[in-house]
Amino acid sequence: MRGIIFDGERLQLTDELEVRDPGPGEVRIRVLRSGICHSDLNMVQANARAPVVLGHEAAGEIIALGPDVSDFSVGERVVVGTQTPCGTCRECARGTPANCDETWGITPRTPFTWKGQPAYSFANVSSFAQEIVARTTQLYRTGDLPPAQAALIGCAVSTGYAAARVLGEAGPGDRVVVIGVGGIGVNAIAGAHLAGAEVFAVDLNPDKEGAARQAGATGFLATSRDMDRDALAKAMRAAFAPIDIIIECSGAPVAAGAAVSAAKRGGKVVLIGQTRPGARLDLSLDEMTFGREVIGRLNGGARPEIHYPELIEHARARRIDLSAQVTQVWPMAEFEAAIAALKAGQVTRAVLDLTI
Repeated sequence: MRGIIFDGERLQLTDELEVRDPGPGEVRIRVLRSGICHSDLNMVQANARAPVVLGHEAAGEIIALGPDVSDFSVGERVVVGTQTPCGTCRECARGTPANCDETWGITPRTPFTWKGQPAYSFANVSSFAQEIVARTTQLYRTGDLPPAQAALIGCAVSTGYAAARVLGEAGPGDRVVVIGVGGIGVNAIAGAHLAGAEVFAVDLNPDKEGAARQAGATGFLATSRDMDRDALAKAMRAAFAPIDIIIECSGAPVAAGAAVSAAKRGGKVVLIGQTRPGARLDLSLDEMTFGREVIGRLNGGARPEIHYPELIEHARARRIDLSAQVTQVWPMAEFEAAIAALKAGQVTRAVLDLTI
């Protein structure tokens, strides 16, 4: 089958990929659409273990069941989540399954074979392959939701939404600023807006204002690359103060530092944007002790069993407009063009069609 593999030096399209059969509690899925996320690109920059099949935003169709699977059927459409806690380790026993090493694919797995050699999975998904094996515990039925939209729920939609609702605890009367109007940022805006907060957006690209307002922002600040931490914080305070919650989605250290400075005394800063490997954040200790809360967590702290079905219903009812977030769908063979558009900030979300 076809897939996109990182061989340790570059991403390449291959026809020499195979995936094993599903075991107990697993199904085999034909991937229909996959989003492309900066987290995938970070794995390339970080020299991830290789060879590896990247991708972690998958929507597809079940094509085979493991020997004991009775709660899903062949032909069902599903979204695949990245959280797969083992259920038995210390963290799972403590009621903190998001800290389990298996839940994000930290524990290595090699369900693929490439050129006769084992190949790793990424984030327990590997959606850059035409077929994958997944646990039933990470599957959520999508019904008639188009697969290009459903795929985004596995990362961008759930991460941004939960960053606002779970980590930020946004609610009526809160003033929320979202930095970075990309795939995660628009969903942080939507999540805070649905919670009744007043939401404002910040981005380097003034063309992102339309997407921000469509998601629920009532104000927009266009910034510039020559702004340092202090200048950016001053601009945000002047435009939006008092700021109760800032959700930083760009992954830029300057933006993260400015978020801490711009939040009001007693405010909350959610750091959710994925940054380059080794990036550092210089925090002012007196700002922290005087009253700031800084929090970050993978997938925005989402609880898939609660939030994924909730988001599927929001999407089907168009309370969150996922169709507006899919900027373009590229054939798998044109993945390099899709990645270039993502790097250039030209898309809210780039999506691959794995069937062509």
